[in-house]
Amino acid sequence: MAKMYRVGIVGCGGMGRSHSRAWTGNPATEVVAATDVNEASVKRVAEEFSISGIYTDYNEMFAKEDLDIVSIPTWQGVRAEITVAAANAGIKGIIGEKPMSASLGDADDMIEACEKNGAKLVIGHNGRFSPAKNEIRRLVADGAIGQPTFVHHRAKSTAGLLNTGTHAIDGWRQILSDPETLWVIGQTSRTTDRWERRTICEDLCMGLVCFEGGTRGIYEGDLPEPRVSMPTISGTEGQIRAGEGGVILLQNNNASGWQEITPAPVETDQYQELIDWMEGKIPQHRSTGRQARYTVEIMMAIYESLRIKNVVTMPLKTRELPLALMVEDGTLPVLKEGRYDIRAPFPEQN
Repeated sequence: MAKMYRVGIVGCGGMGRSHSRAWTGNPATEVVAATDVNEASVKRVAEEFSISGIYTDYNEMFAKEDLDIVSIPTWQGVRAEITVAAANAGIKGIIGEKPMSASLGDADDMIEACEKNGAKLVIGHNGRFSPAKNEIRRLVADGAIGQPTFVHHRAKSTAGLLNTGTHAIDGWRQILSDPETLWVIGQTSRTTDRWERRTICEDLCMGLVCFEGGTRGIYEGDLPEPRVSMPTISGTEGQIRAGEGGVILLQNNNASGWQEITPAPVETDQYQELIDWMEGKIPQHRSTGRQARYTVEIMMAIYESLRIKNVVTMPLKTRELPLALMVEDGTLPVLKEGRYDIRAPFPEQN
């Protein structure tokens, strides 16, 4: 008889409901417990998904529930301490949301605890299960556009680097077959007391990332208009764009005009792939904690470039959030008083 995995949920907001739904729909898993500091939130999720164990303290849940897997779809600022506690409690499968953490040091602490305790750590960059992105990765690897030259992302407005950058940068690495990062240069502005999910946040930023082989990635966050339409990826012999309905548009020297390519489906998801990794059916998950660490490192390097007023040569050594360091030392003074969170109001704003 196949093993039935006992699953716990830490964080019962919108993503907590999403994780609960996914695990409830998997025949190999049973969601047996959930926890949130807000008792009303955990009770709502428990009622919706028939979860018997209700907690407001994740350590108590870890101690009592004999969990095999835990989902940690919390805000990024507290995810590291919960992940470390889960690994130390002997839980062998851990999946957290993105961004992985609010600093490189936190990401390293998460990885160290999981590897020390034999836990499999996954971060939910679910774009890695997108049929379109997997097909683009295959086309690029097969040389369909020659040598890749640049990738580009302009973030949606008022979102913050840690929120949208994690999607974009992990997506870049995915379609480039996960290259090493050589260097990063960036610019950041913060004159308002802006936060995002209780982590200090910039007003705007941009970053130029150089990957091995010379491919450049350009990230724009809240920069002024006008917008510029850019391909998903460009190369020495062509380009790829996203078409309608998940179709990929390819232009290269092998055919005139744009070729339309319908990607093949991806026959698994991030939750089942974690189980397969735990059972040794695959060598590793496509969204491991170590993969996610690269994205955190690049985002931190965009901030660090302003802090050191120079190019950041990888690997990055600064464990702390460079943006917070610059606010603390006065490099980025608040010129417009009044803190605000772009995702959830502070208590004084309710």
